[in-house]
Amino acid sequence: MTNRTPIDKLSPARRCALLGVLCALALIAGYLEVLIPLPVTVPGVKLGLGNAVVLFALVRLGPRPAGLLMLAKVICSTLLFANMQTLLFSLAGGVLSWLLMTAAWRSRLFSVVATSVLGGIAHNAGQLLVVAALLSPQVALVNVPVLAISGVVAGAIIGVVVRAVLATSDGAAASSGGAGSHA
Repeated sequence: MTNRTPIDKLSPARRCALLGVLCALALIAGYLEVLIPLPVTVPGVKLGLGNAVVLFALVRLGPRPAGLLMLAKVICSTLLFANMQTLLFSLAGGVLSWLLMTAAWRSRLFSVVATSVLGGIAHNAGQLLVVAALLSPQVALVNVPVLAISGVVAGAIIGVVVRAVLATSDGAAASSGGAGSHA
């Protein structure tokens, strides 16, 4: 699919297949990040590789498909790799991140990298809100600095990766005369 083919112009079967492939990629990316040890012992600090796929979907497909992808990623990854408490943390972080990234991207004031940084910060903020509500406001406050910094760093890394993927896909579409595969 090229960036010139709106998702709403695809048949329902192709749209479902595209979102299924993107969901599988997000789940694989999320699983792979478990294999990357981070030098931080604070729970909740991770790269968020699966969120790169959600950001890509936001830019290429729009807010609604990206939101559906985020929900599918959270639900499937919880069923495969986590527990119901993790679902609450992931869902709060994912929804808040998606909302802020959607607002930022729609405003056209933010680059892909800046949108990703905002998403990283929002994701961690959403998780901290659940920590404060379910566990302890003090625990949430103690973890704010580390999770804020990790949100910025991880968001920047994910943003740079997505920007490169977008540039590569734009280059591939341009070199083929704009006629890419029609997912």
